[in-house]
Amino acid sequence: MPPSAVPNDLIEEILLRFPPEEPEPLVRAALVCKPWFRLISDPRFRRRFRELDRAAPMLGFFCTNRWTSRFVPTSSVPLPHAIPGPGNWRAVDARHGRVLLDTRRCMRNGLVVWDPVTGEQHRLPKLPEHVYPPQYPLPLGFYWTAAVLCAAVEGGCDHLDCHRSPFLVALACVYSSETGVWSGPASAQLRGARIHLDVPGAVVGNALRFISGKWGRSKNILKHVLGTQEISLIHLPHKPYNRRALMTMADGSLGFAAVDGSKLCLWSMVSGTNASWALSHTIDLKTIGTLPASIATICCMDGMAAILMGTKDREFFVVNLKSRRIRKIPKGRIAYPVVPYMSFYTPALGAASTSEGPREGSSSA
Repeated sequence: MPPSAVPNDLIEEILLRFPPEEPEPLVRAALVCKPWFRLISDPRFRRRFRELDRAAPMLGFFCTNRWTSRFVPTSSVPLPHAIPGPGNWRAVDARHGRVLLDTRRCMRNGLVVWDPVTGEQHRLPKLPEHVYPPQYPLPLGFYWTAAVLCAAVEGGCDHLDCHRSPFLVALACVYSSETGVWSGPASAQLRGARIHLDVPGAVVGNALRFISGKWGRSKNILKHVLGTQEISLIHLPHKPYNRRALMTMADGSLGFAAVDGSKLCLWSMVSGTNASWALSHTIDLKTIGTLPASIATICCMDGMAAILMGTKDREFFVVNLKSRRIRKIPKGRIAYPVVPYMSFYTPALGAASTSEGPREGSSSA
Protein backbone atom coordinates (compact mmCIF):
# COMPACT_ATOMS: atom_id res chain seq x y z
CA MET A 1 0.00 0.00 0.00
CA PRO A 2 1.51 3.38 -0.96
CA PRO A 3 1.96 5.90 1.90
CA SER A 4 -0.69 8.20 0.39
CA ALA A 5 -3.33 5.47 0.79
CA VAL A 6 -2.93 5.33 4.58
CA PRO A 7 -5.16 7.78 6.51
CA ASN A 8 -3.15 10.68 7.97
CA ASP A 9 -4.56 10.17 11.45
CA LEU A 10 -3.45 6.54 11.47
CA ILE A 11 0.02 7.47 10.21
CA GLU A 12 0.43 9.98 13.01
CA GLU A 13 -0.65 7.50 15.68
CA ILE A 14 1.84 4.94 14.35
CA LEU A 15 4.75 7.40 14.18
CA LEU A 16 4.03 8.67 17.68
CA ARG A 17 4.84 5.20 19.01
CA PHE A 18 8.34 5.06 17.60
CA PRO A 19 10.93 4.65 20.42
CA PRO A 20 12.29 8.08 21.51
CA GLU A 21 15.67 6.58 22.44
CA GLU A 22 16.20 5.63 18.76
CA PRO A 23 15.61 8.72 16.57
CA GLU A 24 16.85 7.02 13.38
CA PRO A 25 13.54 5.24 12.47
CA LEU A 26 11.68 8.56 12.75
CA VAL A 27 14.21 10.21 10.45
CA ARG A 28 13.83 7.40 7.93
CA ALA A 29 10.05 7.75 8.06
CA ALA A 30 10.35 11.49 7.35
CA LEU A 31 12.18 10.69 4.12
CA VAL A 32 9.43 8.40 2.77
CA CYS A 33 7.35 11.22 1.28
CA LYS A 34 6.64 14.95 1.68
CA PRO A 35 3.42 14.52 3.72
CA TRP A 36 5.26 12.40 6.29
CA PHE A 37 8.11 14.90 6.27
CA ARG A 38 5.72 17.74 7.03
CA LEU A 39 4.00 15.73 9.75
CA ILE A 40 7.20 14.81 11.60
CA SER A 41 8.62 18.34 11.22
CA ASP A 42 5.48 19.88 12.73
CA PRO A 43 6.03 21.22 16.30
CA ARG A 44 2.61 19.86 17.24
CA PHE A 45 3.72 16.32 16.37
CA ARG A 46 6.95 16.67 18.33
CA ARG A 47 5.01 17.94 21.32
CA ARG A 48 2.65 14.95 21.23
CA PHE A 49 5.64 12.66 20.79
CA ARG A 50 7.14 13.92 24.05
CA GLU A 51 3.83 13.91 25.91
CA LEU A 52 3.16 10.30 25.01
CA ASP A 53 6.47 9.12 26.51
CA ARG A 54 6.73 11.75 29.25
CA ALA A 55 10.20 10.70 30.44
CA ALA A 56 13.09 11.80 28.23
CA PRO A 57 15.22 8.89 26.98
CA MET A 58 18.89 8.39 27.73
CA LEU A 59 20.83 9.34 24.59
CA GLY A 60 24.21 8.48 26.09
CA PHE A 61 26.46 9.32 28.99
CA PHE A 62 29.64 11.20 29.76
CA CYS A 63 32.52 9.22 31.22
CA THR A 64 35.58 10.78 32.78
CA ASN A 65 39.20 9.67 32.58
CA ARG A 66 41.37 11.81 34.83
CA TRP A 67 40.68 15.43 33.78
CA THR A 68 38.58 14.95 30.66
CA SER A 69 35.09 13.62 29.93
CA ARG A 70 33.84 12.25 26.65
CA PHE A 71 30.41 11.30 25.39
CA VAL A 72 29.42 7.66 24.79
CA PRO A 73 26.21 7.53 22.69
CA THR A 74 23.54 4.93 23.36
CA SER A 75 21.30 6.22 20.54
CA SER A 76 21.54 5.46 16.82
CA VAL A 77 21.74 9.16 15.87
CA PRO A 78 24.68 11.24 17.19
CA LEU A 79 24.07 14.55 18.93
CA PRO A 80 24.89 17.67 16.86
CA HIS A 81 27.28 18.96 19.56
CA ALA A 82 28.84 15.89 21.18
CA ILE A 83 31.67 17.93 22.75
CA PRO A 84 31.55 21.51 24.06
CA GLY A 85 34.88 22.50 22.48
CA PRO A 86 38.63 21.94 22.77
CA GLY A 87 40.52 21.72 26.05
CA ASN A 88 40.01 19.84 29.29
CA TRP A 89 36.46 19.69 30.57
CA ARG A 90 34.76 17.46 33.08
CA ALA A 91 31.04 16.62 33.14
CA VAL A 92 29.74 17.09 36.68
CA ASP A 93 25.98 16.67 36.22
CA ALA A 94 23.29 16.54 33.53
CA ARG A 95 19.55 17.12 33.82
CA HIS A 96 16.65 18.57 31.83
CA GLY A 97 18.71 18.62 28.63
CA ARG A 98 21.71 20.53 30.04
CA VAL A 99 25.17 19.52 31.26
CA LEU A 100 27.23 21.18 33.99
CA LEU A 101 30.93 21.27 33.08
CA ASP A 102 34.00 22.06 35.15
CA THR A 103 36.65 23.54 32.83
CA ARG A 104 38.91 24.95 35.52
CA ARG A 105 41.79 22.70 34.48
CA CYS A 106 42.25 24.93 31.41
CA MET A 107 40.27 28.03 32.38
CA ARG A 108 40.08 29.76 35.76
CA ASN A 109 36.61 29.80 37.34
CA GLY A 110 35.35 27.82 34.39
CA LEU A 111 31.99 26.37 35.42
CA VAL A 112 29.87 26.15 32.27
CA VAL A 113 26.30 25.06 31.58
CA TRP A 114 26.12 23.51 28.11
CA ASP A 115 23.33 22.15 25.90
CA PRO A 116 24.61 19.30 23.66
CA VAL A 117 21.54 19.60 21.39
CA THR A 118 21.55 23.34 20.69
CA GLY A 119 25.26 23.92 21.35
CA GLU A 120 24.50 26.88 23.64
CA GLN A 121 26.92 27.57 26.51
CA HIS A 122 26.51 29.72 29.60
CA ARG A 123 29.62 30.54 31.62
CA LEU A 124 28.92 30.98 35.31
CA PRO A 125 30.48 33.72 37.45
CA LYS A 126 33.19 32.93 39.98
CA LEU A 127 32.16 30.62 42.78
CA PRO A 128 31.83 32.19 46.23
CA GLU A 129 34.87 31.54 48.43
CA HIS A 130 32.86 29.57 51.01
CA VAL A 131 31.90 26.99 48.34
CA TYR A 132 35.30 26.11 46.93
CA PRO A 133 38.31 26.84 49.17
CA PRO A 134 41.42 27.80 47.18
CA GLN A 135 43.60 25.12 48.81
CA TYR A 136 41.85 22.49 46.64
CA PRO A 137 43.22 22.83 43.09
CA LEU A 138 41.53 19.65 41.81
CA PRO A 139 38.36 19.73 39.68
CA LEU A 140 35.04 20.28 41.34
CA GLY A 141 34.01 16.65 41.26
CA PHE A 142 36.91 15.26 43.31
CA TYR A 143 35.58 16.86 46.50
CA TRP A 144 32.15 18.17 45.58
CA THR A 145 29.21 17.47 43.43
CA ALA A 146 26.61 19.85 42.04
CA ALA A 147 23.39 19.78 40.07
CA VAL A 148 22.01 21.63 37.06
CA LEU A 149 18.25 21.70 36.59
CA CYS A 150 15.34 23.64 35.11
CA ALA A 151 14.46 26.70 37.19
CA ALA A 152 10.78 25.67 37.30
CA VAL A 153 11.55 22.86 39.74
CA GLU A 154 8.53 23.75 41.91
CA GLY A 155 6.06 23.63 39.01
CA GLY A 156 5.16 25.38 35.78
CA CYS A 157 7.26 23.14 33.48
CA ASP A 158 6.80 19.51 32.44
CA HIS A 159 10.49 19.32 31.42
CA LEU A 160 9.62 17.89 28.02
CA ASP A 161 11.30 20.78 26.18
CA CYS A 162 13.04 23.26 28.47
CA HIS A 163 16.32 23.62 26.56
CA ARG A 164 16.00 27.40 26.44
CA SER A 165 14.22 27.93 29.76
CA PRO A 166 15.92 29.48 32.82
CA PHE A 167 18.03 27.09 34.89
CA LEU A 168 19.62 26.67 38.31
CA VAL A 169 22.98 25.30 39.44
CA ALA A 170 23.10 24.10 43.04
CA LEU A 171 26.13 23.53 45.26
CA ALA A 172 26.26 24.89 48.81
CA CYS A 173 24.48 27.85 47.27
CA VAL A 174 22.37 28.29 44.13
CA TYR A 175 23.06 30.09 40.85
CA SER A 176 20.10 31.37 38.83
CA SER A 177 20.41 32.13 35.12
CA GLU A 178 17.62 34.70 35.56
CA THR A 179 19.52 36.80 38.12
CA GLY A 180 23.05 35.89 36.98
CA VAL A 181 24.37 35.65 40.56
CA TRP A 182 25.02 33.06 43.26
CA SER A 183 22.82 33.04 46.35
CA GLY A 184 24.06 33.12 49.92
CA PRO A 185 25.28 29.92 51.63
CA ALA A 186 22.89 27.15 52.58
CA SER A 187 22.17 26.27 56.20
CA ALA A 188 25.08 23.78 56.22
CA GLN A 189 28.24 23.32 54.22
CA LEU A 190 28.37 20.50 51.67
CA ARG A 191 32.02 19.80 52.32
CA GLY A 192 31.21 18.53 55.81
CA ALA A 193 28.94 15.84 54.38
CA ARG A 194 31.36 14.47 51.74
CA ILE A 195 28.97 14.44 48.80
CA HIS A 196 30.00 12.17 45.93
CA LEU A 197 30.37 13.08 42.29
CA ASP A 198 30.49 9.37 41.53
CA VAL A 199 26.80 8.95 42.43
CA PRO A 200 24.47 11.34 40.55
CA GLY A 201 21.87 13.11 42.67
CA ALA A 202 18.09 13.08 42.26
CA VAL A 203 15.46 15.83 42.11
CA VAL A 204 12.28 15.18 44.09
CA GLY A 205 9.85 18.07 44.34
CA ASN A 206 11.76 21.24 45.16
CA ALA A 207 14.74 19.47 46.72
CA LEU A 208 17.95 17.81 45.58
CA ARG A 209 19.22 14.60 47.11
CA PHE A 210 22.83 13.39 47.15
CA ILE A 211 24.47 10.26 48.54
CA SER A 212 26.56 11.16 51.61
CA GLY A 213 29.35 9.21 53.22
CA LYS A 214 32.01 6.88 51.85
CA TRP A 215 30.73 5.02 48.82
CA GLY A 216 30.18 1.36 49.64
CA ARG A 217 29.38 2.35 53.22
CA SER A 218 26.95 5.20 52.54
CA LYS A 219 24.40 5.54 55.31
CA ASN A 220 22.78 8.89 54.55
CA ILE A 221 21.24 11.05 51.87
CA LEU A 222 21.77 14.80 51.98
CA LYS A 223 18.60 16.77 51.19
CA HIS A 224 19.01 20.33 49.87
CA VAL A 225 15.75 22.32 49.64
CA LEU A 226 16.26 24.88 46.87
CA GLY A 227 13.68 27.42 47.99
CA THR A 228 14.72 27.75 51.64
CA GLN A 229 18.36 26.58 51.25
CA GLU A 230 17.85 24.15 54.13
CA ILE A 231 20.05 21.06 54.33
CA SER A 232 19.25 17.90 56.28
CA LEU A 233 20.19 14.22 56.33
CA ILE A 234 17.97 11.21 55.55
CA HIS A 235 18.97 7.73 56.67
CA LEU A 236 19.28 4.90 54.18
CA PRO A 237 18.10 1.37 54.99
CA HIS A 238 20.69 -0.62 56.95
CA LYS A 239 21.17 -3.12 54.17
CA PRO A 240 24.71 -4.26 53.21
CA TYR A 241 24.55 -3.14 49.57
CA ASN A 242 27.87 -2.51 47.87
CA ARG A 243 26.70 0.70 46.15
CA ARG A 244 23.44 2.57 45.76
CA ALA A 245 22.18 4.97 43.10
CA LEU A 246 19.50 7.57 43.80
CA MET A 247 16.52 7.97 41.48
CA THR A 248 13.13 9.64 41.18
CA MET A 249 10.38 7.02 41.16
CA ALA A 250 7.45 7.00 38.71
CA ASP A 251 5.14 8.47 41.37
CA GLY A 252 7.57 11.33 42.04
CA SER A 253 8.93 9.94 45.31
CA LEU A 254 12.57 9.39 46.21
CA GLY A 255 14.08 6.00 45.51
CA PHE A 256 17.34 4.21 44.98
CA ALA A 257 18.63 1.18 43.12
CA ALA A 258 21.17 -1.37 44.33
CA VAL A 259 22.39 -4.81 43.32
CA ASP A 260 21.91 -7.72 45.71
CA GLY A 261 23.57 -10.80 44.24
CA SER A 262 21.99 -11.23 40.81
CA LYS A 263 18.99 -9.00 41.58
CA LEU A 264 18.54 -5.29 40.93
CA CYS A 265 16.53 -3.95 43.86
CA LEU A 266 14.48 -0.75 43.60
CA TRP A 267 13.59 0.92 46.90
CA SER A 268 11.22 3.86 47.46
CA MET A 269 10.70 6.18 50.40
CA VAL A 270 7.36 5.73 52.13
CA SER A 271 5.16 8.83 51.73
CA GLY A 272 5.03 11.18 54.70
CA THR A 273 8.15 9.90 56.40
CA ASN A 274 11.78 10.95 56.50
CA ALA A 275 13.52 7.62 56.90
CA SER A 276 11.10 4.79 56.15
CA TRP A 277 11.77 2.73 53.04
CA ALA A 278 10.02 -0.08 51.18
CA LEU A 279 11.37 -2.51 48.59
CA SER A 280 9.14 -1.69 45.62
CA HIS A 281 10.51 -3.99 42.94
CA THR A 282 13.23 -6.48 42.12
CA ILE A 283 14.58 -7.56 38.74
CA ASP A 284 16.38 -10.89 38.44
CA LEU A 285 19.21 -9.96 36.07
CA LYS A 286 20.01 -13.62 35.33
CA THR A 287 16.69 -13.97 33.51
CA ILE A 288 17.34 -11.11 31.06
CA GLY A 289 21.02 -11.43 30.16
CA THR A 290 24.52 -12.55 31.03
CA LEU A 291 26.40 -10.43 33.53
CA PRO A 292 29.63 -10.84 35.54
CA ALA A 293 29.44 -12.66 38.85
CA SER A 294 30.03 -9.45 40.80
CA ILE A 295 28.30 -6.25 39.70
CA ALA A 296 27.47 -2.86 41.23
CA THR A 297 24.99 -0.10 40.45
CA ILE A 298 26.56 3.05 38.99
CA CYS A 299 23.48 5.17 38.36
CA CYS A 300 19.76 4.85 37.72
CA MET A 301 17.75 7.15 35.44
CA ASP A 302 14.35 7.75 37.05
CA GLY A 303 13.02 4.23 36.71
CA MET A 304 13.95 3.97 33.01
CA ALA A 305 17.45 2.53 32.86
CA ALA A 306 20.36 1.61 35.10
CA ILE A 307 24.08 1.50 34.39
CA LEU A 308 25.84 -1.42 36.06
CA MET A 309 29.53 -2.20 36.34
CA GLY A 310 31.37 -5.47 36.74
CA THR A 311 33.48 -4.85 39.82
CA LYS A 312 36.33 -7.13 38.71
CA ASP A 313 36.90 -6.31 35.03
CA ARG A 314 35.05 -2.97 34.98
CA GLU A 315 32.70 -4.02 32.21
CA PHE A 316 29.71 -1.71 31.85
CA PHE A 317 26.10 -2.58 31.03
CA VAL A 318 22.94 -0.55 30.40
CA VAL A 319 19.76 -2.21 31.69
CA ASN A 320 16.46 -0.92 30.26
CA LEU A 321 14.05 -1.25 33.18
CA LYS A 322 10.99 -1.13 30.91
CA SER A 323 11.95 -3.54 28.16
CA ARG A 324 14.13 -5.66 30.50
CA ARG A 325 16.97 -5.69 27.99
CA ILE A 326 20.69 -5.48 28.71
CA ARG A 327 23.19 -3.78 26.45
CA LYS A 328 26.92 -4.20 26.97
CA ILE A 329 29.16 -1.20 26.35
CA PRO A 330 32.27 -2.22 24.36
CA LYS A 331 35.46 -2.29 26.39
CA GLY A 332 37.68 0.73 26.00
CA ARG A 333 34.75 3.07 25.34
CA ILE A 334 33.99 3.98 28.93
CA ALA A 335 35.78 5.21 32.02
CA TYR A 336 34.38 5.90 35.45
CA PRO A 337 32.57 7.92 36.84
CA VAL A 338 29.67 8.44 34.43
CA VAL A 339 27.01 11.15 34.00
CA PRO A 340 23.95 10.04 32.00
CA TYR A 341 22.42 12.47 29.48
CA MET A 342 18.66 12.37 28.91
CA SER A 343 16.77 14.45 26.38
CA PHE A 344 14.29 14.22 23.53
CA TYR A 345 16.10 14.69 20.24
CA THR A 346 15.18 14.32 16.58
CA PRO A 347 17.68 15.59 13.98
CA ALA A 348 16.64 18.78 12.16
CA LEU A 349 14.45 18.04 9.17
CA GLY A 350 14.13 21.56 7.84
CA ALA A 351 11.01 23.32 6.60
CA ALA A 352 9.06 20.62 4.80
CA SER A 353 6.58 22.83 3.00
CA THR A 354 9.16 25.18 1.49
CA SER A 355 12.46 24.88 -0.32
CA GLU A 356 14.25 26.12 2.77
CA GLY A 357 16.65 23.49 4.14
CA PRO A 358 17.65 22.96 7.74
CA ARG A 359 20.15 25.36 9.21
CA GLU A 360 23.51 24.03 10.31
CA GLY A 361 23.34 22.88 13.92
CA SER A 362 19.57 23.31 14.09
CA SER A 363 17.45 20.70 15.82
CA SER A 364 13.89 19.70 16.31
CA ALA A 365 14.58 18.79 19.91
